[in-house]
Amino acid sequence: MDGTATAGTGFPFLPLAAGRRGLALRCLRLFEAADALLLFCGGVEVGRLALPGPVEAGRSVEVPVLRLPRVALPAELRLSAGVAGPDLAPPWRLDSPDAALGLLGPPAPAVEALRLDHGVLRGVATERANGLLEPVLYARVNDAAARAVAVEAPAPLAEGGCVFRFAVPLQPSDLVEAGLAVSVHMVGLEAPIARFALAPATGGEEAARVAELEGRLRRLEDSMASGLEAMEHALRRRTEAQQERVDAFIEASASLLLDRVAAADAPAALRALVGAAVPEAQAAPLRLGNSVELPPDSGHLGFGWHGPERDAAGAFRWMADRALVVSPEPHRPLAGVTLEVGHLYGAAEPTLRASFDALPCAVSVEPEGERRFRVRVAPPDGAAPCRTLMLEALASGSPARDGASADARLLSMAVYRLVFDYAE
Repeated sequence: MDGTATAGTGFPFLPLAAGRRGLALRCLRLFEAADALLLFCGGVEVGRLALPGPVEAGRSVEVPVLRLPRVALPAELRLSAGVAGPDLAPPWRLDSPDAALGLLGPPAPAVEALRLDHGVLRGVATERANGLLEPVLYARVNDAAARAVAVEAPAPLAEGGCVFRFAVPLQPSDLVEAGLAVSVHMVGLEAPIARFALAPATGGEEAARVAELEGRLRRLEDSMASGLEAMEHALRRRTEAQQERVDAFIEASASLLLDRVAAADAPAALRALVGAAVPEAQAAPLRLGNSVELPPDSGHLGFGWHGPERDAAGAFRWMADRALVVSPEPHRPLAGVTLEVGHLYGAAEPTLRASFDALPCAVSVEPEGERRFRVRVAPPDGAAPCRTLMLEALASGSPARDGASADARLLSMAVYRLVFDYAE
């Protein structure tokens, strides 16, 4: 909770904490001047607690918070006995939108007026309780790759809460033979907040399901293409290394003949030169204590990863919309995985889901310098053995499809470091 309070003099109540049950207060002296305690935020009543009688000194009370208006942050919760009454406690600060989540819980926006307008799916969503909401939306078209959703700044409602408009740009290729199926999601909520289906007159729900299946098939095809690309890259590396070995052998033989090396020393010199030309293998994991770092060209990075690249910051690999990582030590209890992310496509910061062996995990993102982020993935129930880590980006796209460049790959985020932390 981001609220803070400072004890003041002359107030009959002192704020202690804020949570889902409301604002907790401690009575400092006998209070019997009102029938109810009211909470205000920005002049709007957001909570009320009826008092059956006097409140004795030392007693704790909790005033429930039912809604919050859209006001500039930092905001304050003020306690009084009436609209024009004096404050009964020091104000409780709300410093960020996360404070509203701690008071009201997850948002429940209701989507209205969902319509398709000239290739753009537009909608209006109303959140009746959380006026401090800063919505981040993404869409899945035919259950394929996630796509960013344009969201306008929320507008306040008079009684608290907010309303905002959003738009999902669609492309001609999204309309398949079976129709079109779009689901709009909000980051932080499991279920979609809106669904839109466009099907032939005789299709109905079956056609929408077929459209989703076609989207999944397209996603699997993209994953297979990424896997084939990685295999081709590995094969090309081995072929080049083998050619270098052959060239080195030929040069060594010619050098020995031209220099008239003694016959007794020639075999040893040849073996030394041939042994020095052993082809480069895939990078091995780097182990340090209970941590194992996977280099970008490690073989533990499965499907969904593009070939290794390098820039001024070092080696990295682009991830498609979904990617698989194999645990280097699956028998050990895994405490979490840390990713260092640099370049992003379609998002200002990493937004993704993660799972260990199909078990959903907690994901946290922290900025680290300019355009660098630290992503931490942790199991929900503590350390446990894990064979595979599945990453799913909520924002991705193709530069060629978006007209940004000729790169036809599906990109989401570039990973520079990937570290597995084990419990023992």
